[in-house]
Amino acid sequence: MYFSIEDRVDNFKKYYARKNSRPLLGFFLGSEYPLHRYEVFKNLSEDRELSVSDFNVQGFCENCDRLFTDHEACGGDFIWSGSAFWGIPWLEAALGCPIKASFSTGSLYSEPPQHFSVDSDMLEFNPNSPWALKLIEFLESMTGRNNGRWPIGTTRMRGIADLLSALYGSDTFIYAIIERPDEVLEVCNKLCDLWIEFGKLQIEHIPLFHGGLGSFYYNMWVPADTVMHQEDAAALMSPHLYEQFIKPFDQRIVEAFSGCIMHQHPTGYVPTDEYLKMNFLALELHIDEGGPSAQQLYKTHCDILSKKPLLIWGNLSQDDLNWIFGHLPAQGLAIMTVVDSPETANKIWQTHME
Repeated sequence: MYFSIEDRVDNFKKYYARKNSRPLLGFFLGSEYPLHRYEVFKNLSEDRELSVSDFNVQGFCENCDRLFTDHEACGGDFIWSGSAFWGIPWLEAALGCPIKASFSTGSLYSEPPQHFSVDSDMLEFNPNSPWALKLIEFLESMTGRNNGRWPIGTTRMRGIADLLSALYGSDTFIYAIIERPDEVLEVCNKLCDLWIEFGKLQIEHIPLFHGGLGSFYYNMWVPADTVMHQEDAAALMSPHLYEQFIKPFDQRIVEAFSGCIMHQHPTGYVPTDEYLKMNFLALELHIDEGGPSAQQLYKTHCDILSKKPLLIWGNLSQDDLNWIFGHLPAQGLAIMTVVDSPETANKIWQTHME
């Protein structure tokens, strides 16, 4: 179950072409929550707004070395990937939203800014802003440290619906859409420009790894100029509102890069049918704890696999794994499951891949 980097990259190339002869299988070791995963940030203050000076880049790079070594011990098809610390809500911070830490959830979160309007210059991309410069510091420090051992990718960037939620409030952005649709559309247009520029800034500072990039905590090798995308807050929208206010901008983001992979959760409204019409490189779909099982998601998985490569990600139960390997076609299928040890990873590999 231990493969060379070259073989793993080759397998991912086949996966994106939907020509892989078997599913790709990888392992995510430990907690998926960033404050529990990166020891360097265990002492962040919960009592105040965080600033760029709170984030120790050198210590983060040391954590990356450990995570890479731990991941390699698990084996499998995936390649551990670095990125600017993906726990930070980067775009929200760049927009001027206060950023705070919560160790009870293991995550960082943003709050709506006090002074926001459609005419505010906070919606304009500034490559010399403190958060943009911090992003570059992360990328350049990782590049100087990893010596080409592991790939670097773009960090987590929440999409247009998520950013509306951050600016207007977690669910009150829906009221803004209904009450002030022209204003919100103008905001969406500016947010889309910001998103694209923020992605391009990262790619400019990320060296190629075997001709491609990484993909923060998904640990996939991806072709050059590929970004990861998500629209979790779209789950609060109706299909009509998504089509009018978010879809045009998702389409612009997809067209702005050579490759784009969309992350999805399986609850609420999920516009998978719309994503399948866009030129996404692949779609990722979580299996969430307490959510639909692999068997319940069978039709959605098959619909995606009929048109796009699919990544299934989650803390997968044995029933989920049995169903996935027993019922889904191999071509264009990749699975990453959370494990607690290399021994657990080895048992899963032996059960399903040998």
